[in-house]
Amino acid sequence: MIHLNLIDAAERLSTVETVAPVRVSLAERSKKSRRKFATVLVAALFAVVGFSCFLSVCGVPEPLQGIFPASYLNLIGAEDPSLKEVRLQAGQRTSAGGSLEAQAANAAAVARQREAMTTKQIVGEINPQALYNNKRTDYNSYLPLEKMSYQKASFGQFFAFLTAATPDDVGFSDCVYSAPNFFYIRGVAAKPVSQRSFLDRVKAVSVDFRTPPLPENAPATDITAFGQYTVSKVDLGSVNKFVTSAEAANEVKTLKSLASSSKVQLNGLDKPAIEDFGVYKRYSFKATTSADFSDLQAFVAAYAASPVKMGVQQVEMKQAKKDLVSTIRFEMFVVP
Repeated sequence: MIHLNLIDAAERLSTVETVAPVRVSLAERSKKSRRKFATVLVAALFAVVGFSCFLSVCGVPEPLQGIFPASYLNLIGAEDPSLKEVRLQAGQRTSAGGSLEAQAANAAAVARQREAMTTKQIVGEINPQALYNNKRTDYNSYLPLEKMSYQKASFGQFFAFLTAATPDDVGFSDCVYSAPNFFYIRGVAAKPVSQRSFLDRVKAVSVDFRTPPLPENAPATDITAFGQYTVSKVDLGSVNKFVTSAEAANEVKTLKSLASSSKVQLNGLDKPAIEDFGVYKRYSFKATTSADFSDLQAFVAAYAASPVKMGVQQVEMKQAKKDLVSTIRFEMFVVP
């Protein structure tokens, strides 16, 4: 009896504890794994792209400098200051051709080559026409000594024409000469006919003659004229040698003696302004005199005919009270 009950209980227990079997699909599990991997991969790709955009716009932050390879930075267009310094130290290559060291070496080689060139080669490279006997037709193209020869002739002709063209009843308050052939004249005539005669004579010997319009209340005898006068028959070889340093004092002494013989006292020839042009030096003198016009004209004529190696840059004559005050700027070219 007891045995049967136990069998019956065991049968009921095994019926209650029976569990339905669980079935797992391997294909479904593999599909879910691939989907999860693709999601992670897309997220990582978006993260890389976003970070690359940040680097290309803002540059590499200081804590991350030197970490990323240069090829990656060049691809996204980002800049890393630390890599830029390394490239410069290692010899950065440029589009101009070669490294900076190579360019510096080439520049040094060119400099050495130019230092070894002769004067003739340098002149021919700068201005090939200078090697030929070109004709110099105007004052600006003249050589220094030729300009000095021109000044002497031009200055002498200016005073000669001014003396011949001026009537006795014409006086000047201002009279200016400036090399090579510029003039300015201001004065007054006693009669209108003298004024017209003087202006016509000046105009006849001028290549550029001008008279400014006069105000309505100006007297009919007023004289104002300026321009350029004609210079003729100039011997450009009259001064053909530079003055040496040892001869400079004697040259000034000769000029003073020439002026004294015409009763002209020149002051201010003792302290010249000196400009160094390398090959030669220019001594500029500012001399003043209160000699009257006739004595000054005699001195200028003697000076123009003399062998004195000094030119005239400018002359300014002004009437001061009863005296005529003249300022003459001489120049002399001096070599060692």
